[in-house]
Amino acid sequence: MGIDVAKTKLDVVLRLGERAIHQVFAKTADGFAALDGWLSSFALSPAQVRVCLEATGSSSDAIALDLFARGSTLSVLNPAVLVDSRRSQQIRSKTDKLDAHLLARYAQENQPRAYQPLPAEILTLRALLHHRDDVQHMLRQERNRLEAGRMTDGIEQRVRKHIQDLQADFKATEGEVKAHLKAHPHLKAIWRRLQTIAGIGWLTATRLLAHLGEIGRFDKVGSLVSLAGLAVKEHRCGSSVRGKAQIDRHGRKDLRRSMSMSAVVALRVSPHMQQWAKRLQAAGKPKMIILVAIMRKLLPIVS
Repeated sequence: MGIDVAKTKLDVVLRLGERAIHQVFAKTADGFAALDGWLSSFALSPAQVRVCLEATGSSSDAIALDLFARGSTLSVLNPAVLVDSRRSQQIRSKTDKLDAHLLARYAQENQPRAYQPLPAEILTLRALLHHRDDVQHMLRQERNRLEAGRMTDGIEQRVRKHIQDLQADFKATEGEVKAHLKAHPHLKAIWRRLQTIAGIGWLTATRLLAHLGEIGRFDKVGSLVSLAGLAVKEHRCGSSVRGKAQIDRHGRKDLRRSMSMSAVVALRVSPHMQQWAKRLQAAGKPKMIILVAIMRKLLPIVS
């Protein structure tokens, strides 16, 4: 069974031999109950179905945990797998329904590695970081509103009060993150080691720590690169290059953002990275590709 996770719905495709049946469910508790009922109409329980879904962030994480708790055998695939599958079958369209079909076929034909939930302390750390980022985003929005003006005195007063509340929330959340690390010495030890790497400060170390459960599952640098969405795409035909090289941007956006910040700092403070960047620049590589190259060089170090 393949499940494409959207913002408010789940596109589900069940393959029975060569037969593929598509259905859409709400991404709610009632939706999951309806999914169980739908499976039972085929005399199947969640435990009898192998499920594939794409790793897209906190949303897919929550779905995976729910399915695991229901007894399903599932696999959470790197988004690059779906891209490669679409490319190999020369499929140019991209819809939720089509992705669910591709995931179901992949589950049926490849029997990918079964999913295991990350430790509870890592999931808690992720939740705290997601909340911190949400609060920071809301703070930026409210400050922009305040700078733009165009509001009554009453609205301005409420916006200022909201900013104060958000600042308090932000400070409290950062305190919770540090307290959580202190309460788990094994995490704090790794967190401290990460900060010994040039370019990695406390926040980036914390973000990377939240992903180490995934990073540690890969023994190949190429798999890590795909997880972070840092594979470089070049369009070549013989000796001709068509367009600029780009990264595929599939994979974990928050992991990619953490590596981007680390690469910028590493380029500023590490003589080794500076020399390597100069060699790449001399070879005609654009700035973005140089930054991505540094990110890729850092990935196996942090893992």
